[in-house]
Amino acid sequence: MDRKNAIIAVLFILLVLSASSYFLIYQYQQQIIEVQDVIEELISASSSESAGKEEIQAFINVSESTGCANIVAVRSDNRLGVMGKVHVEIREGNGNVLVNTNPFVEPETQYSVREAVKVAKSYTNINVSNKDIIIYFDINGTLIGGPSAGASITAATIAAMEGKKVRQDVAITGTIKEGGDIGQVSAVFDKAVAAEKNGMNLFLVPEGQKKQIYYEQKIEEREIFGIKILIPKYIEKEIDLGEYMEGKMEVEEVSTIDDVALYILT
Repeated sequence: MDRKNAIIAVLFILLVLSASSYFLIYQYQQQIIEVQDVIEELISASSSESAGKEEIQAFINVSESTGCANIVAVRSDNRLGVMGKVHVEIREGNGNVLVNTNPFVEPETQYSVREAVKVAKSYTNINVSNKDIIIYFDINGTLIGGPSAGASITAATIAAMEGKKVRQDVAITGTIKEGGDIGQVSAVFDKAVAAEKNGMNLFLVPEGQKKQIYYEQKIEEREIFGIKILIPKYIEKEIDLGEYMEGKMEVEEVSTIDDVALYILT
């Protein structure tokens, strides 16, 4: 009898380890795209800027201007999507870009902020050397990480520079790259669900990410030596976000900041 109990205990431990490995693989695959995007952006940033850029002529002629855009993130503890906002203020100053680090903002997000400001300057052709740009985040979480808010930050900065409004019924996820390209991100499905739950009418995603591979959890019940054991499994599935959100929220792909501006700025 002792031997039988020992065998049952060993089998139970093996099943628990197997379930844990499925969960770890799921988390790793959700995060790997984001890591690759950060590496690509850092490599791009290290290259020298091309010569012969047009000299910026225009100046902001107001003492203070603001912009605000929705951001969508995924919590690190439960992998659920959450909504927040990025705020941009432009004030008299000396050309500084300042990031409020409360809540805590990870280095890759701070880098994304500076890249967003650079793209916004190029897009608007506006000189802000006599202004300070202040950026802060309002989101239900303890920290902000990753570059996936880059497109939103850029849109909010452009709005502040040009005195325009950002549609508050639109959310976007995507990195911002040198030249204004929108880069791919991870956890797009979870972010789309959060956007729809928070009343968004339109969700913008990077080109090629309207169709998503995601992992659906299934619970299997097995009986071993008369003991019922629940085993979680993660099944790979492909989903078209446009079809999935039909009648609830539109989903469109964007490839550049020009595309974003057409959808989001008024």
